[in-house]
Amino acid sequence: TSKAGSVFSLWTEEPAFSNTAGTITFGGGSPTPFASRSAVLTVTFRAQAEGSGAVSFTNASVLAADGRGTDVLGASIGGTYTIAAGSPTPTPTPTPQPEESEEDNAAIAFGDPPRAPEVGSQAFLDPEIWYNLKSGRFTWELPFDVTAVAVGLATSSDFVPSSVSDLVNDPPIEDFSLTPETAIDGIQYLSVQYKNQVGWGAVNNRKIMIDTLPPEPFVINVKTAPSKSAFPTLVFEAKDPTSGISKYTLEIADREPIEITPDEARLGYLLKELEDGTYTAKVTAFDMAGNSTVSTVAVLITAGWIKPSDEVETSSIWAFFNVKNIVIILLLIIILLLFSYIYFDKKRRNETEQKLRRETKEVQDQMSKIFSALRDEIYDQINQITKRPRLSKKEKEAVEQLNQALEVSETLIEKEINDVKSILK
Repeated sequence: TSKAGSVFSLWTEEPAFSNTAGTITFGGGSPTPFASRSAVLTVTFRAQAEGSGAVSFTNASVLAADGRGTDVLGASIGGTYTIAAGSPTPTPTPTPQPEESEEDNAAIAFGDPPRAPEVGSQAFLDPEIWYNLKSGRFTWELPFDVTAVAVGLATSSDFVPSSVSDLVNDPPIEDFSLTPETAIDGIQYLSVQYKNQVGWGAVNNRKIMIDTLPPEPFVINVKTAPSKSAFPTLVFEAKDPTSGISKYTLEIADREPIEITPDEARLGYLLKELEDGTYTAKVTAFDMAGNSTVSTVAVLITAGWIKPSDEVETSSIWAFFNVKNIVIILLLIIILLLFSYIYFDKKRRNETEQKLRRETKEVQDQMSKIFSALRDEIYDQINQITKRPRLSKKEKEAVEQLNQALEVSETLIEKEINDVKSILK
């Protein structure tokens, strides 16, 4: 048997034959529908003796790409072959071919192929981030019309999983588990593809970046200081062939770790503020996935730097009374006295104003009483002088003039009292 030139590109059962049983078995299909007459399989027979032989189909089916797998095979017709001596090639008897029916035409499906799957993972959330693990589950949602799913791992972003029959899952699956046996360090792609009644759709090549190996061991070079009072410089550079170096941390003299970028490490990190002595510098290199490698080196410091004393100087109370503090104290005393003077002066003026208001009111009341008494006294004196019940015309005029004079005097005095009151408001 031979598959050369076959219209089938997918084989669910590879062609196989048995001379003992006299049978041939095969199964396959095509991701794209076809309706024209095409070759499926080439079978070559070897004659053992003269005579005739029959070939028939004991079990056959043709499934349409309609999403339901409808069997559209109308009939299976065998053939009879006659083997004669001296005949160069066997001449098969013509076998009628089944006419195309409307059911055959139903194999030509209409519609659109599936869209690319949307693949997600809790373990590998971001396809652009490196991870230091090789296990994780990937999931996707199946549209209602999907009949098969092809899933495969590849190192190429152009891989089409439906091209490999072993990667096709029918019925379709909804998840894929990455295991240490299938995962590799580096960049690989989980390729997922849907199939519906039209055929295979677009492929989603979901990137997976894995790096479980630490950076390669590296050496720390100590560059001697240019002078006796200067500090040495540490130069180092680690290599990580998979994901690359993301950062370094430096620990020395029980201090907090110092973060150093790869560029700073290549140029050199200058030590500082270290007393004379020998120290162990510990540098940790981290790759993009968080793996680390540690390297150490002994560093001799002879810069003569002395750590500032942290002791608190004890001082007596007299040290407080310096020129600056004395000036500040005097200013505070002057300000306090000035506020005290203003307060008591205002209080004294308020008391004086209250007293003047009281005296002014008393003067006003007394003046009203005095002028009223003067008017009454004038009438009494005139009556005693004249001894008459009625006054003459001239006497009345004199009395009126006196009253007017009193009223004018009272008005003037009242005006002055009101002026004083307005000032005291």
